Amino acid sequence: MRDDDLTTARILIVDDQPSNVRLLERVLVTAGYQDLMSTLDPREVLERYRTFQPDLILLDLLMPYLDGVAVLEQLATELPAGAFVPVIVLTADVTSDARSRALTAGAHDFLTKPFEQLEVVLRIRNLLNTRRLYLTLERQNRSLDETVRERTERLLQSEKVATMGSLLAGVAHELNNPLAVLSGQAQLLRETVTEAALIRRAGKIGDAAERCVRIVRNFLALARQRPPERTEVAIPQVVQSAVGLLAYELRTEGIEVALEVAAGLPALSADPHQLHQVLVNLIANAQQAMRRSPQPRRLAISASHDAARGLLCLTVADTGPGIPAEIRARVFEAFFTTKPPGEGTGLGLSLCRSIIEEHGGTIDVDSEPGRGTRFTIELPVAVQPVAHAGAASAAPPPPIGPKTMLVVDDEPEIAAVIAEALERDGHKADVATNGALALTMLGMRSYDLVLSDTKMPVMDGEAFFAELVRRDPTFRRRVIFLTGDVLSREKREFLEGTGAPFLTKPCDLGDVRRLVQQVVAQNAGPSP
Repeated sequence: MRDDDLTTARILIVDDQPSNVRLLERVLVTAGYQDLMSTLDPREVLERYRTFQPDLILLDLLMPYLDGVAVLEQLATELPAGAFVPVIVLTADVTSDARSRALTAGAHDFLTKPFEQLEVVLRIRNLLNTRRLYLTLERQNRSLDETVRERTERLLQSEKVATMGSLLAGVAHELNNPLAVLSGQAQLLRETVTEAALIRRAGKIGDAAERCVRIVRNFLALARQRPPERTEVAIPQVVQSAVGLLAYELRTEGIEVALEVAAGLPALSADPHQLHQVLVNLIANAQQAMRRSPQPRRLAISASHDAARGLLCLTVADTGPGIPAEIRARVFEAFFTTKPPGEGTGLGLSLCRSIIEEHGGTIDVDSEPGRGTRFTIELPVAVQPVAHAGAASAAPPPPIGPKTMLVVDDEPEIAAVIAEALERDGHKADVATNGALALTMLGMRSYDLVLSDTKMPVMDGEAFFAELVRRDPTFRRRVIFLTGDVLSREKREFLEGTGAPFLTKPCDLGDVRRLVQQVVAQNAGPSP
């Protein structure tokens, strides 16, 4: 039955008198109803209902074998809960008892024979219109229920992500300080030793520390408390690096890897570590999906440039078992996983989507059971100023002539690493463990530059900076912040409000030296 045309309704006529059936059929056809079914035997009603699925039933009350009340009782067991299939009882019995029995058994209207043809048509139309409104309301209720369910799930997911984000941010902050020490000491070791074996060992320590730093930064990206670090990224290198990382696992499991990376792809302004993380996750998922698939097992990775749309397109496709539709719709949800306990957290694809969206791109999945899975990533190709990849590993700048500097950090090991790096460039560096002690030291002697943490006991970086600038406004241009905080909104607002340059710990000592050189050059002042 279409909502806009009640005459398309299916009507079932039940009466043991053929003349009554013919009369009703003639009345209904004249009124425009065409989809009719009838029976003279009330014992056939259930089967006719199942096959015909009528929108309305015209039911005689007094019939052999089963009367109308018995038929209504049978129908009540067949109708789904909450269904509304109107029944009009037609009978020559005009007693109130007959009417009461029929309405109690489930009839929706009652007409006595002989009946007026116009009245029958109007009663039928009114009840069909009521059914149409009922079905419309049911659809709206189901849609509302689904919307409430989806939004409730999103809220629960958001709460879980927020909780996990706070946890990851806290863990990341705790890891940042020891990683800053480890990374800094490895860099200083490479600069101080001359034996080749020790240089190589220092390099391995530094590489491991950098890997941990990338993991921490991915944690912060998941917590949405760290923006991507944009550099100029060559996608072929990211693809090769990701495949190389998992090459052993792919080879030992008999997975053929096919790379189709177009020549001359434009560079992206992106975070190479985050894009590497996305590809590694997708490749690892494909490897696990094909683990129990028959040979041949094939992983196809392609990269191309859609110049017309200004997009760089990446695809990762496998010949695994595919993903059912009900699961496919949820693969990007945080904490959703089909893996056994202990084998997955459900964060991988959620993090992938988060990273790609932070880069202004999209990630989609196309999969059917038995036909493998294909992930498609599209990233905008935008020309914008970016830092050159590898800048952090460049040689430190030449010394700029001895200056006196104060390093303020409540982690003595971090302060010591930074002070040593500055002293290797010829500067004099003192150390203070909090803002209050730093102010005392600044009252005793002058400093060309202050490098300060933001989160410290006794007096934190914000209070320290406010008092420092109050005492000497020129320090507004002579402070560098080195923060191990997770860059919450309040922290970002403070740093942006100061106008002071800052680096996020763990930071490369070469970056620290270059920033020191830049600030000192801009604020050339007398040394003590």
